[in-house]
Amino acid sequence: MLCLRGERRITHYSSSHQILLVGEGDFSFSACLAKAFRSATNMVSTSLDSRDTLFLKHPTAWLNLEELEKLGGAIVHGVNSLTMVQHPFLKDRKLDRIVFNFPHAVSV
Repeated sequence: MLCLRGERRITHYSSSHQILLVGEGDFSFSACLAKAFRSATNMVSTSLDSRDTLFLKHPTAWLNLEELEKLGGAIVHGVNSLTMVQHPFLKDRKLDRIVFNFPHAVSV
């Protein structure tokens, strides 16, 4: 898993990739990837739900969010997969990987 210059790889993902994770439910996939990389500074994890709604649906999600924040990950709530290309935080980002886990979309 460890490569040259401290890079960590897991199958199709590398700690040197800029990764967008779309449709995180309880953010467990993002947290797992961040733990494996020992950093989340290269990751943006998103959900359609607001933070409050997320905690109602997934009461244990705060553990995953806490881990992501501790490892330097960006977390963005309220991201609709149909319109995310226009989202101010995402629209100008250069990405190496976009992971669509279980994206939710609200028709516009």
